[in-house]
Amino acid sequence: MYKPTLTIDLPKLRDNARVEKEELLKNGVEILAVNKVFNGCVETARAVLEGGIDVIAESRVYNLKKIKDALDCKTCLLRSPVLSEIPDVVKYADISLNSEPAVLRALSEEAVKQGKTHAVILMIDMGDLREGIWFDKYDEIVEAVKLIDSLPGLEIYGLGTNFNCYGTVMPTVKNGVDFREIVKKVEAETGIKIPRLSAGNCTSYHLIDKGIWPEGLNHMRIGGLHEYGIEYVDMHYLDQYHHSTKPVGKACSPLYMLRAEIIELNSKPTVPVGELGVDAFLQTKTFEDRGIRRRALLAFGRQDVPIENCVPEDDSITILGQTSDHTLVDIEDCKTPLKVGDTIAFELDYTGLLAACTVDGVEKRFITDYSNK
Repeated sequence: MYKPTLTIDLPKLRDNARVEKEELLKNGVEILAVNKVFNGCVETARAVLEGGIDVIAESRVYNLKKIKDALDCKTCLLRSPVLSEIPDVVKYADISLNSEPAVLRALSEEAVKQGKTHAVILMIDMGDLREGIWFDKYDEIVEAVKLIDSLPGLEIYGLGTNFNCYGTVMPTVKNGVDFREIVKKVEAETGIKIPRLSAGNCTSYHLIDKGIWPEGLNHMRIGGLHEYGIEYVDMHYLDQYHHSTKPVGKACSPLYMLRAEIIELNSKPTVPVGELGVDAFLQTKTFEDRGIRRRALLAFGRQDVPIENCVPEDDSITILGQTSDHTLVDIEDCKTPLKVGDTIAFELDYTGLLAACTVDGVEKRFITDYSNK
């Protein structure tokens, strides 16, 4: 049965994970690998484990179940637990991110029932306005640390913070140092050692890239770096990594490629004929008259992967538009002879990869050995 296909290059992903681990360890930083863009994909998690990272993180418990059922590794739940899923959190996650006392007590009770010790990263909101105890509510932070330390079945994995995901707040030397000082003060007041200062996600890497990483921050929850080989603040390609999209002026075999089949091939006007209204998504459009041009109709649409997140592998092909189930591309300037049944390939950004891995309408295929290329 036909589906557009997403090809994932596992050896390159494995190599990126190895490079990432070695580089960050030189800066005293331990990492856990965020696998959530792949929607619980066991194959990508395995590749990262083969690269030397030993904790796999997901934001959904049902995806952690896939990982736990298939792989022998530690797992982390990235999204704060839902009270109604606490038994499964303890069963499938070795670590979870938390900020609510009620959830911590529920985790403790369930961990005791299951005879387990569940590790907790207590989240501190340093300004990005998503999860975590607000940074200036110091007494609440102290009480939460004491609570974790006192509850049976729980242990403190570390204190964590997050940047860029909601409020677009950048990880900086200042907020990194401020976070470190909060942790130091908590340790001094409580006498409780905090093993890990988990100072953000892949955007925090720019401080390492610039050589200004604050001393003492020793942990990150990271995915985009090994998945894309890009530094995400200044947005530049990192030479030591394989890339998912082609750097300008460089040859590249991307880590991820979406391919869709041509179902119609013809030449048509570039401006619709008739009175215009709105499209399938209730949007008005304007059209540039470029005369009659050759175009292809592809068997994937917005309900699969939005065109805003796709780039044709062939630079001579231009995306014209998309409906729910069709994508239209201009192939007038394409030098490769194409026919109905051929496929056209697209590189995907992070959002495109997320969509392709989540929707049922896209089939995953894996490159497992360089010799198969």
